[in-house]
Amino acid sequence: SPDATRLLVFEKVNGFLHGPAIQAARDALKAMAQRRGWSLTVTDKGGAMTSAYLRQFDAVIWNHVSGDVLTLSQRAAFRGYIEAGGGFVGVHGSGGDPQTFWDWYVDELVGARFKGHPMQPQFQDARIVIQDRASPIVAGLGDGWTMSDEWYSFKNNPRAGGARILATLDERTYAPGDLAMGAVHPIVWARCVGRGRPFFSAIGDRPHAHGVPQHVTLLEQAVTWAADMKATDCRAQAR
Repeated sequence: SPDATRLLVFEKVNGFLHGPAIQAARDALKAMAQRRGWSLTVTDKGGAMTSAYLRQFDAVIWNHVSGDVLTLSQRAAFRGYIEAGGGFVGVHGSGGDPQTFWDWYVDELVGARFKGHPMQPQFQDARIVIQDRASPIVAGLGDGWTMSDEWYSFKNNPRAGGARILATLDERTYAPGDLAMGAVHPIVWARCVGRGRPFFSAIGDRPHAHGVPQHVTLLEQAVTWAADMKATDCRAQAR
């Protein structure tokens, strides 16, 4: 329908390729779109990042995007789209580049710089703790849940840049080693950039993560929030 929420799923990778996870996340998003009546377009082409093309979409989902993927003009078009009121949903690898190619993307849009993840073992069960129950993004998720994944740590806490921390990791439930962040280890958050609504979740390295019911609910509600174009004042909407 003409009123359907229109979503662009962006999958260009010039860095680490989360191949099976990209496929699993795409499948989960397609299932959400069927449930919700969303219109979903998938591309791995940086050429999609033009003002005219982006204007067609309510939100853009970066599905494990990694590496230096956009030209300067494509960056400018995407930044303009966000600041004018577009939505952004970043999934796991989209915030996991050890090198920073685009300061605005990592510092303003995502809001945290990747530090690393444990390797011994790489995949561990950990407890995700819901922090901000007032947010519609985490509605129905209770106190949180436990799952196995690859757990990111960051060089800074995005809360310092104005992000709302929606969920943290309980470091007592896994072994972060020298990547510990302490009592507040952010793992899911949302923020405002201009009139735009960015959301980031560091969950989702393992394909099975995109079938964990709580994580599916989280992403589905995050996309719904990010794509709400009626929210001209992002800060009021985020509350």
